[in-house]
Amino acid sequence: MKQKQKFRSSINQVAAMDSDKLKHLGKNYTSIDFSIKEHVSPDDFKYAKMKPVVGSFIIGNKHVDVTYSELNQIMRTANTAMQACDMAYRMGKWGKAKDR
Repeated sequence: MKQKQKFRSSINQVAAMDSDKLKHLGKNYTSIDFSIKEHVSPDDFKYAKMKPVVGSFIIGNKHVDVTYSELNQIMRTANTAMQACDMAYRMGKWGKAKDR
């Protein structure tokens, strides 16, 4: 029988966020989180070719177990996506914002 993995508390402490006050930031904003695994073998973390799961990345009600390398890829992808959005705005791809 597969042992259930234990995860520690959340990184973003989403339970303390007021969803109503942060609704304007997006419907998933308050649910984005990462729960770090309670125990990872130090030898596996440093030396194993197949890196161990280090925690669970959470968006909405979806939990995805990830390795350290996958977290790094998520970070790089998110950074590139933000740069692409900034560039699209500056180039006028989405039109021009109205003066307020």
